[in-house]
Amino acid sequence: MNNPAFVLTSKGVVVIDPGSSLQVGRLLLGKIAKTTPSPVIAVFNTHIHGDHWLGNQAIREAYPNAVIYAHPNMLAKAQGEGEFWLKTMLTLTAGATMGTRLELPSSALENDDTLRLGDRHFRVHHTGKAHTDGDLMLEVVEEKLMFLGDIVVAQRAGRLDDGDFKGNIAAIDAVLKSQAVHFVPGHGLSGGREIPLAYRAFLSTLYASVKQYYTQGLADFDMKDKVNKDLAAYQQWAMFDTGLGRLISLAYLQAEAESF
Repeated sequence: MNNPAFVLTSKGVVVIDPGSSLQVGRLLLGKIAKTTPSPVIAVFNTHIHGDHWLGNQAIREAYPNAVIYAHPNMLAKAQGEGEFWLKTMLTLTAGATMGTRLELPSSALENDDTLRLGDRHFRVHHTGKAHTDGDLMLEVVEEKLMFLGDIVVAQRAGRLDDGDFKGNIAAIDAVLKSQAVHFVPGHGLSGGREIPLAYRAFLSTLYASVKQYYTQGLADFDMKDKVNKDLAAYQQWAMFDTGLGRLISLAYLQAEAESF
């Protein structure tokens, strides 16, 4: 469901978002084993949505000493929302994730924290509420590589039920000012600056469109056709048809809140 990833260091393997279940986590470990005999020494969970971190269980079973990191807000929410995500993944996969249990992150990281793991430095970027209020974007300094979590998704209309449009745009702007030249989104293909720039353009166009029609006095359900037209360049993106109505409603509520 997401983009599990791993980075090789001189001391071991660092995993970013091990996936949505025990089964996916084990598949990832299989890929790692084909690449290197080194152990997993650390895991980073980019945010609270379970498709990114329920694979922690597989890592912990195989490497009990691996440290699992997340933002403090993600750590706090995982305590209460973990069971919800277990049930959600079980439903979405028609039972394929059966056997997955919670393995919560245990170590907190804040914006600008930098960890040296072997011969690589991992720098944390957190700019406030974006896709969620507990996002981590992770820069591998030596590789000029940025893992974006769901702050950026590629060729996909992402969900912002737990997020903030302007905050998400600000987070993208922040990483575009970094030294990174390679970007890995939470979903979809990786690439260069065109990956975050495309998603930024989508969010900006969507929010500006909704705000314009809100100012004109239209309700969210009345503006959908107009917003859809404004987003013509993105209509082939995954989840566009099924997700646009919800995104308009969320943008409308945010525009309304800003008007007070």
